[in-house]
Amino acid sequence: MCMITRKFYLYVSFASLILINICSINVSYSAEIKDRVVAIVNDGVILESELIEEIKNISKGPKINEYSNLNDEQLIKKVLDKLILNNLLIQATKRFGINVSDIVLERGLRQIAQNENVPLPKLREVITSKGLEYSKYIEIVRNKMAVDELFRTQFYSRVYVTTGEIDNYIKNQMSDYDKQIKYDLTELVIIDEDKKLSQKVIDNIYLELETLNFIEIKKTNTNLNIEINELGQNTVDILPDVFVKALKKISKGKLSEIISSPRGYHILRLNNISNDSQVFVTEYKVRHILMVTDVMTSEEVIKNQLLKIKNESENIDDFILKAKQFSSDKASGFKGGDIGWVRKESVVPEFSKVMIKTPIDTISDPFKTQYGWHILFTENIRTIDDTDARLRKKAELEVKRIKADRQKNEWIAKLKDQAYIEIKDIQY
Repeated sequence: MCMITRKFYLYVSFASLILINICSINVSYSAEIKDRVVAIVNDGVILESELIEEIKNISKGPKINEYSNLNDEQLIKKVLDKLILNNLLIQATKRFGINVSDIVLERGLRQIAQNENVPLPKLREVITSKGLEYSKYIEIVRNKMAVDELFRTQFYSRVYVTTGEIDNYIKNQMSDYDKQIKYDLTELVIIDEDKKLSQKVIDNIYLELETLNFIEIKKTNTNLNIEINELGQNTVDILPDVFVKALKKISKGKLSEIISSPRGYHILRLNNISNDSQVFVTEYKVRHILMVTDVMTSEEVIKNQLLKIKNESENIDDFILKAKQFSSDKASGFKGGDIGWVRKESVVPEFSKVMIKTPIDTISDPFKTQYGWHILFTENIRTIDDTDARLRKKAELEVKRIKADRQKNEWIAKLKDQAYIEIKDIQY
């Protein structure tokens, strides 16, 4: 990369600019303009026609409001800065050897078409209806995909997030999530406004709770003024801070530490935790046998072999033995076909469909996936609360994004600082 020897920005004065009305500039006029270089970026250039075209595109795009408060000089400067950065990033993708194949490009275009709610063959029509040249649009998409891949490989895929960073993010940034949590509480209060009770008495009550419930404690300690209150469901924004702090340390069914207040001593029992945004997922404990065709074995033969195995397997032990003998999936076959607890989205659709329909302790009929022919045995089904796992995954991704963005922005600043950028006098 060429180190900077001379870098300057010669933005023309407002008086020297021929005003560009981004809403009224027309194609016929711009076509008559003799193309000139408006900026040199290392060994690349930005042409006047590119600048005008970008301004026109802004006037038709969703980000027009971002530029609406700028005067013409500010508008040209901002658009040109954007083109310079894009040029630098495209140069960087070439240095890193990043190329977007036609297959990958088509995948990206299909996603764009899906977002536009049109089939891929209709995308050209949608793009041209917006006044964009389709071949130019394809080039823009390819370049953007290359830059995205650059960012992914050089920054986002390399960021490591620690458990502590996830914990800190949840603690400091996810207060809105905390407010959705509902704590179902029962409170035992040892009333002692004058603070006459010794700490030993209070500690003994707490020890008794290892074997007695709140009602039994009240019955066996008639010499003390004890209240039992069903507090019901409460969120953190209405609970005292000392209660919230204590609840953070315990799980469902457990008791809080002793909480002191002017009224006396409180012990909370956390009966349940619920959340309006709770996520429950179904998991399946599954075993399978996979068989694949070859030049000597047809699909019909494979299917009949699997049916024979099914009919000969009276219980799970039989299935395990058959999986070890016949399964082409050696990793699971070694374990009797066991693939553990799986969710419907973690396996291919064909497998998922059969898995969901197969009752516990039942072997499915043979079915086909991209990997071959299978039969599966459902050992068990369970539903689990996945809320915390989803929360932690969301926090991990956000911390990863923040760290990667910081590294990326530092790299971009360095990229621009080390580049040779010369902006020419713009005249029309």
